[in-house]
Amino acid sequence: MSMNKKTLPELEGLPPETRRRFLKIMSAALAAPAVPAGLRYAMNETVLGQAQAAVGAEGMQPTYFIEINYRDQVDLGEVFVAPGLATYTDLIRGEKGRKCAMFYMQSELSQRPNNVYLTPESMVLDKHLDSIAAIDLCELTPGAIHYHQAANRTRIPDCSYEKTGKMLPTYTNDKVSNFPQGCEAYNASVATPASYHNYLQTQITPGLRNGIAFKGISRSIHTVYHFAAGLPGGELDRMQSKEAVFKAFPDKATAQALQILPSPQEAELFTRILKRVDPDYLKRRRYPQAAIDGHLSQLGESQKLLHSTIMAREISLPLTADETTFWRTGVPEPTADGFVPGQDGRPTSLKFQIWEQFALAAKLVISGMTRSVALECEFIDIHDQRPRKQMQVHSKQLALPLARLIEQLKAAGIYNQTLISIHTLDGSRSPAASSAGDEGKNSVILAGGMIKGGYYGDIRIGGPQADGHKYNYHMPDLTTGAPIATGVSDKSNRVPGKNVWRTIMKALRVPDAMVAEQFPAVADAQPLPFMLRG
Repeated sequence: MSMNKKTLPELEGLPPETRRRFLKIMSAALAAPAVPAGLRYAMNETVLGQAQAAVGAEGMQPTYFIEINYRDQVDLGEVFVAPGLATYTDLIRGEKGRKCAMFYMQSELSQRPNNVYLTPESMVLDKHLDSIAAIDLCELTPGAIHYHQAANRTRIPDCSYEKTGKMLPTYTNDKVSNFPQGCEAYNASVATPASYHNYLQTQITPGLRNGIAFKGISRSIHTVYHFAAGLPGGELDRMQSKEAVFKAFPDKATAQALQILPSPQEAELFTRILKRVDPDYLKRRRYPQAAIDGHLSQLGESQKLLHSTIMAREISLPLTADETTFWRTGVPEPTADGFVPGQDGRPTSLKFQIWEQFALAAKLVISGMTRSVALECEFIDIHDQRPRKQMQVHSKQLALPLARLIEQLKAAGIYNQTLISIHTLDGSRSPAASSAGDEGKNSVILAGGMIKGGYYGDIRIGGPQADGHKYNYHMPDLTTGAPIATGVSDKSNRVPGKNVWRTIMKALRVPDAMVAEQFPAVADAQPLPFMLRG
């Protein structure tokens, strides 16, 4: 067994295969929501590093992933306002033409560290900003109808109309009624993040429930592609309705949320290993005092936790009245406030409210029954204008559920092991009110304990144009995250999708070497270091 440090004496007497299994199970056990915080801190430093070295990719620490996909020209420009627009003193605001569809005055915006500007709608995210990162200027993904897209290169970096090498169709499991209009017939060799995460988590924890995708788009002409790139067992279970979700996760079903150690002797061994972590060592590593104080007192509890007949955890997935109030309050719904002037229509048979998908995703990952959940959030396209109400609806339907999701994950003690990844699949709009998705932005927001918060890149005014402005796009430098000096007004100079994809994998603690070997199409890309905590 190869380790960076000297092998722990407590492990030296174990046969190699037993030692390997013991470390692997402890790695899986650490991610369980019921594991006390002190145990988690100590495990990370004392044992997990050795487990990683001992068992390689198989010893990956379990993580949770919630992938959120917004479709139909969503504009999040009033969630995180580009600094160049927030500070421009003569901004021409309006609902049509080249006027800027950002309606708040400078005095109404709240400036925060790392180039973040919030509006009244997005202030609910304020206390979580240290772990929320936004990039508006990601690579645009071509599509025949002003870049309407069910794939997006931030999720499938090599998606292409051509089929070469090991590429497979991305759309096989998610075709729509008017395919391929607005849902392109792309091929690819790189899996979507949630599908790949599902594949890895079910590999490292046998018996884990397969990940799911809420097929939350009601209109038959649109969808979101989920693609496992041929990896066995990687495909997410598609859930077409709430009823299907509740059937798959029955009311008050018992979940084994923790992969337990098989014998009392191994549980006792685990406790002896943890006792080697003294408070002075934890202080040197700058752990919170609460974690230090609680560490030794939690060891007895941990030993019982790690060896029992079953780690029972009940889940009742349907939302209670209190839960509904918590998640729903203030969030516009398509049957009411979600319908705005100029909009082409509204869903004809609503499947999931956006806030409802967030709520169910939270309950599922916190239960420990599954670790990979993908959402499909439906908006209705709007052409030739962008009313102020539209911007407010988009902002509230993201900011409020996201803040509540983060709050729930923190309360459950798993936020540091969870990544939330938000994608605007149809690109996004430029700031110009009458623009379509084939110019301007393609937004990604990442949130989680492994993310370094901030707004990266910038959109600035490049001069007058028609009744409004010319907009210049300054992508973030791929190393520092600072806006590049020279902006562009066309579709060039955007953050490559493969770099975003690699950043997601890095945040999910997937080994770089394994990613490069599994997916050669992204092997030459590097994660974006400015978005990741060291």
